[in-house]
Amino acid sequence: MPPGKSIIYWDTCVFLSWIKNENRPNHEIDGINDVANKIYKDHVILLTSDITEGEILESTLDDDAKQKLKDIFKRRNCRSIAADKKVNRLASEIRDYYQKQKAIDGLPTLLLPDAIHLATAILYSADEFHTFDANDDRNRRRALLPLSGNVAGYPLKICKPPMPTQALLFQMPISLPPTISLPASTESKQEKILEKTTTTEKESTE
Repeated sequence: MPPGKSIIYWDTCVFLSWIKNENRPNHEIDGINDVANKIYKDHVILLTSDITEGEILESTLDDDAKQKLKDIFKRRNCRSIAADKKVNRLASEIRDYYQKQKAIDGLPTLLLPDAIHLATAILYSADEFHTFDANDDRNRRRALLPLSGNVAGYPLKICKPPMPTQALLFQMPISLPPTISLPASTESKQEKILEKTTTTEKESTE
């Protein structure tokens, strides 16, 4: 990978949100669009697994979404990584690790596609793995966001696409400085000074 550029990995759910321009809560689409702008300006490198295209059903997309997806994969700084033997070996290791964890936390292991995505991001040194997968399903699958920082012993930052700074500023509540109330003794002193000043001004006028 070229030095100096951040390597971002997108989970399939992020691609889907972006190409469909989904109305996501808390302005999350702004974070996706901010990363997309950086991709098109060639400021970052985008990675995903080649299973992403297999997870996206074209029949659910309109023409604009299909074109959006096609165009981004034409870019040199957007790479679709093959789920080869090396990736699958690490994916199996990750799934096995969390299968053992089930005895401790009661959560099932990762689904195979999720493990392939994580393994690909780890092997190709992604700086951030973007996803919206936040909630565990005790009957079916383990979520990804709770694994951030340590994926089966491998360091990997997992997060939602970060909000752009400008959008964050608009969301911040504006707090006014507290009103300073003066002690009664101070107020009476100020009143006396004002009275004295007014009297002096009158006398000088006369």
